[in-house]
Amino acid sequence: MMVKNLQPLAVKFSTPTWVHHNQLFQRHPRLQLLQEQCSKTFHNLKQLISYVFVSGLHRNSFVMSRLLYTALIELGDTNGVESEFGVRIFYQIRKPNIFSWNTMIRYFGAFGGLQSSGIAVRYYMEMLSHEMVPDRYTFPFLLQACGATSDLHLVEEVHCHVMKLGFHSDLFALNCLLNAYLVSGSTIEAWILFDEMADKDIISWTSLISGLVSLSKDREALLVFKRLMVDECVPCPNIATMVSTMSACGNLGSVTLMKCMHSLLEKAGWVESDTSVVNSLIDAYAKCGNLCYAKEVFDNVEDMKRDLYSWTAIISGFAIHGRGLDCLNLFSRMEQAGRFTPDSVTFLVILLACSHSGLVEEGLRIFESMTTRYRIKPSLRHYGCIVDLLGRAGMLEQAHNIVENMPVEPNLAILGSLLSACRLQNNLELGEAVIRKIDLLKEKGGSTVILSNMYANENEWNKVTLIRKEMRGVMQEKPPGRSLIVVKDVVHEFVAGNKITHQEMELQISLEALENLTKSQ
Repeated sequence: MMVKNLQPLAVKFSTPTWVHHNQLFQRHPRLQLLQEQCSKTFHNLKQLISYVFVSGLHRNSFVMSRLLYTALIELGDTNGVESEFGVRIFYQIRKPNIFSWNTMIRYFGAFGGLQSSGIAVRYYMEMLSHEMVPDRYTFPFLLQACGATSDLHLVEEVHCHVMKLGFHSDLFALNCLLNAYLVSGSTIEAWILFDEMADKDIISWTSLISGLVSLSKDREALLVFKRLMVDECVPCPNIATMVSTMSACGNLGSVTLMKCMHSLLEKAGWVESDTSVVNSLIDAYAKCGNLCYAKEVFDNVEDMKRDLYSWTAIISGFAIHGRGLDCLNLFSRMEQAGRFTPDSVTFLVILLACSHSGLVEEGLRIFESMTTRYRIKPSLRHYGCIVDLLGRAGMLEQAHNIVENMPVEPNLAILGSLLSACRLQNNLELGEAVIRKIDLLKEKGGSTVILSNMYANENEWNKVTLIRKEMRGVMQEKPPGRSLIVVKDVVHEFVAGNKITHQEMELQISLEALENLTKSQ
């Protein structure tokens, strides 16, 4: 293949500094030229590979590891072409170094899913069989693969390897291990690991808080945050810590606690300096049910400091409370400002607000502008909002037409929404047609219960009995319902469908602790 006629592209890419000082690249100027261009396209990579093999540089593990990294990480995608090419490059390396093994584990571990994660684990085992010792970067890549599969047993095995191979004091590996336990849903092991860690940085604390919030263990997350504040020996919270903590406050609906958090943020100067904190404040106040505070925070932000997420947060706050007209007014203000282009999330909350407020014409108009004016391709969730909007308005035929003409196959949420509308309108014929589509899906949810109720409304008790018999042994246990109420700054939780019927949570954080934290920063 002719390499000498390779012309540089018009677009210039910055070359890493180490390339100019590397002796190997200095001895091979053409290698440096190709290295600069190979990260642009897959075709340039092929030219670099041709030169490497013709010049005999393929015997150099450093050069081959760079080729492998470019093929998988810099040019890698999900179509399988680069991955297959990268695997072929890897097995051409006579003695792969740890960087090459880590690249393979990182690539397959990043995709997620059972198959790709299994490949990543298999490369790790193969690496051990070649007596290659992992380094501190191997385990984070491997744990990413474990987290994608939510395999707790696999995470525990990696934990054993971390300890046996002497990384028990490596904070980078331990933080990744902590996050993997939380992603796998095991808070017990996460707590044990966290308490056993001799040294903890703010990433350790933030990982535990955010992980507990993602598992709906908001009370525990707030207790961790309180423990972080009162201990003078631990690092001060950062922006990510505060955002995660505000999410816990919003989920629990404690306005008093949110006011304490707001006070802390203002004293620390984060409200004026970081827009993401303001956006989290707006979202948390809205979740607590206090739209006045959310709107006040939004209005106090200067126009130049507002971003798209600020507008989306306040629109979402009004949407979850069924204030559809207010959402439309805010959306109109954002469009008139002309500084931001709404994204798919913004349109999703607007359509959700229209659906809950019965604004059919407005919702259809916005859905149309989404594709015609802003060139945003609707996702399943957008179609679900439109189907729900039409179904709530009794426009079953239009909703059914949208489901039939969607460019993608409808999921259970969309079909379930249409089925619920059929029940409200007593349209048994269309409901049976929707059920036939749901039967083709792996998950059926509560569709059979809705169909049974529809038959009961029509006094077709034989079919009701038949469906109920089929449901026995198939229905999965429902997650317990939760209700929260705040009385004198104490959040009381009532759980239905669970052995625990009542639980009190002391969530009040003293202002003294907040002031101490502010002074320490």
